[in-house]
Order: sequence, then C-alpha cells, then structure tokens
Amino acid sequence: MKKRKEQKELSTIMTRRMLMLGAGQGVLGALLVGRLYQLQIAQSEGYRRLSDNNQFDRRLVLAPRGRILDRKGRLLAGNSEVFELRMLPSRISNHQAWLKRVSRLITLKPEDIETILGKIAEQPKFLEVTVKSNLTQRELSRLAVLSPVLEGASFQKSYKRIYPQGWMTAHVTGYVSPVNKRDIDGEPDLRYLPETRIGRTGIEHNMEPDLRGLFGFERVEVNARGKPVRVLRDQQANPGEDAYLSLDAKAQFFATDRLRRGRWQAVPVQMPEVQEALLKNKELRAHVSMGDDLVLKDEKGRLIPPESGSVVVMDIETGEIKVMVSTPSFDPNLFSNRLSVRDWQRMNEHPRTPLLNRAISGLYPPGSTFKMVVLAAALEAGVISKKTRIDCSGAFEFGGQNFHCWLERGHGLVNAEQSIERSCDVYFYQIALKTGINRIHDMARRLGLGDVSALGLISEKEGIIPNRDWKLEKRGVVWTPGETVVAGIGQGFVLTTPLQLALMTARIANGRSAITPSLVTQQSPERRTERRTEKRTEKRTEKSAVFPPLDVSPDIIRFLHKSMRRVMAGGLGTARKHDIDQGMAGKTGTVQVKRITKEQREKGIIDNIDRPWKERDHALFVAFAPYEKPRYAISVIVEHGGSGSSAAAPIARDIMDFMLKSDGMSA
Repeated sequence: MKKRKEQKELSTIMTRRMLMLGAGQGVLGALLVGRLYQLQIAQSEGYRRLSDNNQFDRRLVLAPRGRILDRKGRLLAGNSEVFELRMLPSRISNHQAWLKRVSRLITLKPEDIETILGKIAEQPKFLEVTVKSNLTQRELSRLAVLSPVLEGASFQKSYKRIYPQGWMTAHVTGYVSPVNKRDIDGEPDLRYLPETRIGRTGIEHNMEPDLRGLFGFERVEVNARGKPVRVLRDQQANPGEDAYLSLDAKAQFFATDRLRRGRWQAVPVQMPEVQEALLKNKELRAHVSMGDDLVLKDEKGRLIPPESGSVVVMDIETGEIKVMVSTPSFDPNLFSNRLSVRDWQRMNEHPRTPLLNRAISGLYPPGSTFKMVVLAAALEAGVISKKTRIDCSGAFEFGGQNFHCWLERGHGLVNAEQSIERSCDVYFYQIALKTGINRIHDMARRLGLGDVSALGLISEKEGIIPNRDWKLEKRGVVWTPGETVVAGIGQGFVLTTPLQLALMTARIANGRSAITPSLVTQQSPERRTERRTEKRTEKRTEKSAVFPPLDVSPDIIRFLHKSMRRVMAGGLGTARKHDIDQGMAGKTGTVQVKRITKEQREKGIIDNIDRPWKERDHALFVAFAPYEKPRYAISVIVEHGGSGSSAAAPIARDIMDFMLKSDGMSA
C-alpha cells in the first residue's frame, strides 16, 4: 500500500516535470520561431543589405580626361591606358613589411615607400592607396603570380596624361598632377579616386571642369579577403569634353625652333668642346640637364644655351592665337605622376626659369614698340601734325638732365613718319612731354595694353601702363615730367607682356575693331571648315562685328600703317633688311636692362654681347602682314638678345613668312 502510494507520488512528480519541460521547450521553440521570423522575414531586407555590403565594394570610377587638340585636330594632350597597383590599408596588418615585400617584385625606392606610408597615415584606412602607376608588362606578370596571397592588393586600369608635343606646347596646355589635401578639402569625393589628376596651369587648369568629365560608379564583388571576384558596373563615367585650340602645332614647332636658335650656329652636344664646356659653365650644364640637346655658338665662339624669350602670332580679324611660344620650357609629362625631387629642383633652380610662361607672365618694357601708341596719342591730341619736324642732335636736355637718342650723332630734322622709320628717341621724348602721360595711358589702353586678356589663364599679368593717378596710388608721390619723357620711348614704369604687344599690333592692323585674343575655339576642325565655307560670301567688315569699335581715327591708323611699312621698306628703316615678299609693316625695339652711367659713356660703352647675359639689352619686334591685306600680327621678344633689328626682326620675318606660305599666301 505504502509502495503503491510512493509510485503514485513519483508519477505525479514526473508528470509535472514533463509538463514543465514541455512548456519550457514550447516557449523556447516559440522564441526560436519568432526570432527566425524576425531574421528571415521581418528584417530580411536590412540583413540582405548588410550582407551585400560585406560582399560588394562600391567604388567611384574615373572618367577619361578630355583631349586637347590644335586647330587641325593634332593631339596636344591625351590619355594612355595604364595599370596601377593599389593597396587597401585596412586589410593589411603591417604596411611597411607589405611594401618591402612588393619592392622585391617591382621598383620601389625607399623614398617611394616613405611617401606611400605618409599618405596612408593621412587618410582613412578604408581608402585605397596607389603603390605604383604605369606598371610594365614584366612587373604586372610578377605581381599577378602572387596576387592570390598578396593580402589587400588590387590592380586597376587607369589613365596617364600624356603630352605628345612635350615642352613645345607645355606653357599653353599646362600640366596635371595628383590631388592634394587642398583639392580634397574643396571636393571631398576626390579622396575616393587616388588616380585623379588635376589641371594646375594653362588650358588644363582653365578648363578643368569640362576636361575632367563626370565620375561613374561600380560595384565590385569581393571575397572574404577583399579580393575582387567580378565587377558589376552601375553607372558609366562620362568622359571629359575635348578642347580644340586655335593654336597651329606645326607653326608652333617652327616658331619655337626659330626663336631658340636665334642668329647663332647650332653645335652638336656630343662634341668634345661641348662636353668640356659643360664642366665649366653652370648655366649651360643646367640647360643640358633638362634633356635639351641644342647648344649654340655665338659670334665670339662661346658656347651658350638657346635663346630665351617669347613669340605670339594672332589673327587680326578673329583674335585667335596661332602661335604662343615661351622658351625655355619644360616637359609636362614629368608632372603626370608624382614629380621627383630631383626633377623639381632642376626646373625650379634653373637660371632661366623654364616654368615661367613668358608670353603672358613675362613683364618687359616695350621700348620703341611703344612709339606707335605715343604717336597716335599725340596726333589725336593735336599737339603735332603728320608734318611736324623736330631736330635730333643725339640728346634732349630737360630738367637738368640729358636724355640720349640711340643714335649718338643724332638723326637731324625728322618728321612724324620718319620718327617711326628711324626710331628717333629725341622725337618721342618731346612729343610725349607735349601730349602728357594721361593721354598716352588712354591710347595704350584702347590698343590693348595694361590689362589681362579674355584668355582666363591663371598666371597672366596685366602689366603697367602708368598715369598720374597710378603713381600717386602705388608710390604715394606725384608724377613728374621727366617720367613722361622716359615713358615716351616705352621705358620707365611701362611694362607689358608679349601677348599684349601682339594684341596692340593686331588692333593697329585691324584698325576698326578692338579685337580680343582667344585660344579655345570650341569647334572641331570639321565644323570650322563648314564655317569658312559659309563665310566666303560675307563682307570683310562683317567678320569683326562681334568686337566693339577701336575708337581710333581711321586717318591715324592709316598713318601708323604707312609709318610701320617704312621701318621695313624705307631707305633708313631700322628693319629694312628683314622684309618679306608679301610685304610687312613692323617696329623694332631695344630695351636697356641696366642703366648706362655718364662715366660709362665717357669711357666707352661695352658692347652688348660682352656684358653678362642678364645685363644685356632685350630685343623686341612687332609687325603685321601682308601689308596690303593684313592677316597676322606678331610680337617677338628675345631676352637679353641685344638689338631688336638684328636679333628679333629676323625671327619674326621667318615665322611670318612661314605662316603666310602655310596658308597658301605668296607674293
């Protein structure tokens, strides 16, 4: 009985426990089902997105940069496809050890490794870092063998900016270089594109938004180690727009070569005498170290670098720039990747500043090329007539000081037309004084001097065309009459750029319109051909309708034309030996860089060629041609080249002759 009772109690206990266990299992099962429902159904979309984020990398895609082409479609700047090795710092435990391992497979200098480590430290670890661009086939194959076990490595196809014309058009195209912190601060998205290059100078900078294009997006499927498995493209990048320039690459090459050679004999750099000179001549050595093999021999038999200076050729009807030369120059291809310290030092420490775009940033006294401005202002003011004659004895005394003419014995009696032909300084000293600096300033501004152009290039200088207000504002003192005398021959405070001198000459040649210079045509060569066909029936006067009137008397313009023609064709013209078959109208200029004292004059002036290079006179020349139906205007400046008539005029003659013959225009 007792035993049966105990069994019944045990059965009750077991039943209760089974019920409790079953209830617990039921609750647990319900919880599991509920959780499964939550994971699989209620929150499935969220977890799917998280899974996708682990499985896919979302990347920005660089757009191919727009090309830069000349007026005939010749390539000035383009793109070359290259492969890059990149690393993802977040997936690499020891960055330095990883880079040293890679350096056994490809060329990575210690300074390269330091640069990469510095970049890793500067940016978030989830951003890729370019280890090396432009991989060779051998480097690519070596890395490909180890890529399955090379944690955090990836290969990407990218674009390298190339400049086929090299240093010949470097100052016009400008160059691109990798993004820096300032760029990223302005555009945060740039940090996701380590291969992006930004335009720094020239057209590359001026048209940066158009040339860069629009970024694309892509999803890359990766494995657990972050290795790309396949690419799922979401949105293609939009390539940048091409830029068509008015520049003529063939004429640019001819003008560059002609300016650099000057009037001297070329000597092969391999000759023993050149090699010996390189050991002694620091300036010559700096020039050759830039990769230039042109060495010249002057009239004294000395070995010298090529001439430095600028040439600008402009269409006098449209304002289009056909040639814009600045020498010495540099290779813009060096900037496409990270510029080495050595290359930067070579350029930055070069004694003739190859990075300076002399055409728009070089400031020079215009010298006697300014005399057309002074003569036009004097005629307009009525202080002289075309027949006004002044006696030149070789000097003009004013305010207790003698202002000398370039011809020591003087020119005798000279009228207005002869004053341009013979470039008589005494004539212009006196008419400048009668005209006044404010009137001269106003005429100079109308002819395009003293202001930046419409080109929009970042480094363009405005120059200085002074007047009374300028002197008071900038120097805090009043203008003096003696300063007007010096300004009358384009010296003193007067400073211009080669581009401005070409524009001044083009406006004189045009005579009707205040044309403005342009460099980007925004039309393909095919479209320009169509436009030329459409315009064949248009009148000459309708071509310049887009420009405001010049506001200079046509009678004065005709007189300037006639006077400038006498420079080339007159019996005593300062450039009478350098005319062309089609007929050219021009003006020479020679600018003192270092003032000659009275004592030096009494002792005898040292010949220009015997002075140190930086103390020699600048040689200038401006012209337009053909004389009867002007087409082009040109300005030439040879830095420290000596006389404008012997150094600059022959260069302008050859370039202008080349331009006209290329257009099928012959005498």
